[in-house]
Amino acid sequence: MTTDRDDAHPAGRRLLHLTLAAALAATALAVVQPAVAPAEAAPIAWSQFGSGPSHYGVNAAETQIIPSTVSGLAPLFTATLRGVSDGPPVEQPGVATAGGTRDLLFTTTKDGWITATDARTGAEVWAHQNGPGSCRINKGTNVCYTTSSPAIDPGGAFVYSYGLDGKVHKYATGSGAETTGGGWPQVATVKPYDEKSSPALTIVSTGGHTYLYVANGGYPGDRGDYQGHVTTIDLASGSQKVFNSLCSDKTGHLGAGGCANVQSAVWARPSVVWDPGTQRILFATGNSVFDGSRNWGDTVLAINPDGSGSNGGPVDSYTPANYAQLNQQDADLGSTAPQVVAPPAESDLSHLAVQSGKDGRIRLLNTARLGGAGHGATGGEVQNIAVPQGGQVLTQPANWVDGSGTSWVFIANNSGISALKLTSVGGKPELSPAWSQNVGGTTPIIAGGVLFYLSHNGVRALNPATGAQLWTDASAGASGLHWQSPIVVNGALYFTDGGGKLRAYTIPPGAQKVGRLAGDDRFGTSAAVSAATFAANAPVAYVASGLQFPDALSGSPAAARAHGPVLLVQPGAVPASVQTELKRLHPSKIVVLGGANSVSDAVVTQLKGFTSGAVTRVSGSDRYETSAAVSRATATVGAQVAYVVSGQTFPDALAAGALAARTSGAPLLLTAQGSLPAPTATELKRVAPKSIVVVGGPNAVSDAVLTALRAYTAGSVTRLSGSDRFESAAAVAKAFPAGTANAFVASGLDFPDALSASAAAGQKGAPLLLTLPGAVPAPTGSQLTRLGPTHIALVGGTNVVSDAVKTALAAYVK
Repeated sequence: MTTDRDDAHPAGRRLLHLTLAAALAATALAVVQPAVAPAEAAPIAWSQFGSGPSHYGVNAAETQIIPSTVSGLAPLFTATLRGVSDGPPVEQPGVATAGGTRDLLFTTTKDGWITATDARTGAEVWAHQNGPGSCRINKGTNVCYTTSSPAIDPGGAFVYSYGLDGKVHKYATGSGAETTGGGWPQVATVKPYDEKSSPALTIVSTGGHTYLYVANGGYPGDRGDYQGHVTTIDLASGSQKVFNSLCSDKTGHLGAGGCANVQSAVWARPSVVWDPGTQRILFATGNSVFDGSRNWGDTVLAINPDGSGSNGGPVDSYTPANYAQLNQQDADLGSTAPQVVAPPAESDLSHLAVQSGKDGRIRLLNTARLGGAGHGATGGEVQNIAVPQGGQVLTQPANWVDGSGTSWVFIANNSGISALKLTSVGGKPELSPAWSQNVGGTTPIIAGGVLFYLSHNGVRALNPATGAQLWTDASAGASGLHWQSPIVVNGALYFTDGGGKLRAYTIPPGAQKVGRLAGDDRFGTSAAVSAATFAANAPVAYVASGLQFPDALSGSPAAARAHGPVLLVQPGAVPASVQTELKRLHPSKIVVLGGANSVSDAVVTQLKGFTSGAVTRVSGSDRYETSAAVSRATATVGAQVAYVVSGQTFPDALAAGALAARTSGAPLLLTAQGSLPAPTATELKRVAPKSIVVVGGPNAVSDAVLTALRAYTAGSVTRLSGSDRFESAAAVAKAFPAGTANAFVASGLDFPDALSASAAAGQKGAPLLLTLPGAVPAPTGSQLTRLGPTHIALVGGTNVVSDAVKTALAAYVK
């Protein structure tokens, strides 16, 4: 067992940290400031359909899932919801819950459940149902349902969801507690049996107010008494206004028989769309009567943000000249909503939207004067062209502006997907088809410069400028596909499917330019490093104390050469995160490093449940004897090289472990600063290496020890070192050739994270370099520049190594 741990007590560790801090401050280390480093995006919310009130369907802030990394997308989880969700989820990061701070996804199911799901694990956090009860469609036998999706308020404190009681409900995002009173829950229809809420909820903040919009239409089959309306709720006061698409002069909820005309609907995916240029709310209606006065079937309407119109009608309108034909053929204009688009350069019109519909046409509209010929008139569109791939459009277009300033429109339907450019000819804006393909699907979105959509062939990622496929997963998303569409936010892709599943994908850390490997603590980090590096059914797993460093130092290269990780445990227990990783690994055997004072016999017994093979202990009476015991179990007589490092400090040995792992049978042995311990001398005599390399300067391993080592090899005894721990690690990294694909970076101020990183780096044939918490030291930056890795694994959480370091490291990745 190991007994001479002067760092095993909290007071000793505090003294060590204070000494380190003082020493580092005194040396005034130079820090690399790269000329170019991409900004690390802070977590953002995808708070409503299309990522915002204008529903562009664009997340330009995405920095992790981008064209160069999207091919690395891999499943994160598949969660089972309480019902089928027929729309996209929404996401709010950093929500305080009873189980800690979490990123949460919210979904509304067809049978009225609102569910909060952990966005990283898929675990349900809370759920409530406002189900159909006795509601039956058109008072028949079929149960009422909704295809709506929720919206999160701008502060992130509340989420809103449509219930099958015809009301919108307000819940605290973290706890699920419902707000009642002050108008809540808010009535959206008094005829839920005839009026279905098909679209997503929309939230707009403007003019010092925040408004929630709820739209209702009818159920499939076009039966019953429904008028199609938008309910606008002022979230501060709880007051509401109603705009009815039929009998628009009546501004409340219409009961049965409240309007002579029936069966127009507001049913497009986003309900309403905010036009920031005109400061108006836009939406489109389905079939029914149009008279240009009080009845607005097959029309694009503009209303004020507070939900009011003008003189008993809308503020502005556009109605196709062939509205009667559309109504007769059930070719709803309002099967999709107007999509606000950025105008092209040199356009004479600065406020534009595209409107499609069941007739398979795309109309370009001037939202400053929708009908062109005047309010209530017909015709007047700027352009009217066929959908390039053909077929009716029931989805929502997306609008993306590329790096050159070109505005693009993407439309997906059952016939395929197409891209159109917005150009200007003599000042007149025009849509020009750029590419199309026949793989049909639902509403597209663009995130990080990648186009995503769900198809019957699975989820797809395309180059938006060319349509070239960048990634696909044909196993997901095809079953029961209807209105579901994806979201991409904070490095993850999410969508629901027709089987009641919520699916998540992410870029594994190993596929990112700079991937952070971290857990909630040192034990979780060791598990995360293992999971990212070692495959299941590993030949071996090494286990060491997470509270002390010496035992694991010698074990790291041995573990790497045996293709197994080093996992950290508490003296008396295996942490839950490590148990989870051991279950995944299912190693053929487990080797415990250190004596019972470091890892108890109770832990050894517990570890037997994670392997079908043996659990053995390798230890000695102190750290030097333990390192010699590890060498006896793993090192080869006549090894090409033996590495010798300080057993009293950890930094040099961490970097040396990754180097030692490259040479078959090479031991990593510990020494005292001023003399060679007897167990180390005895083991060196047994191994008789062809050469010896000391890692660390004279303050760590004295010249006297260097001289003594010459007696144990017929070859050279050399030293790899620098003026400090960062330079010493960089000196070790020089042994790795330029072009080495991977590099690992860990804190140089504490040992736990780097213990596991050393074994992982050895497995990858990669160097381990050290960093400060807030900046990249100059020696580390210089070596990374020389190495030019294609990937850097940053080990440890943000409390150990900041996001500023992660951002800076990206500049060194080729």
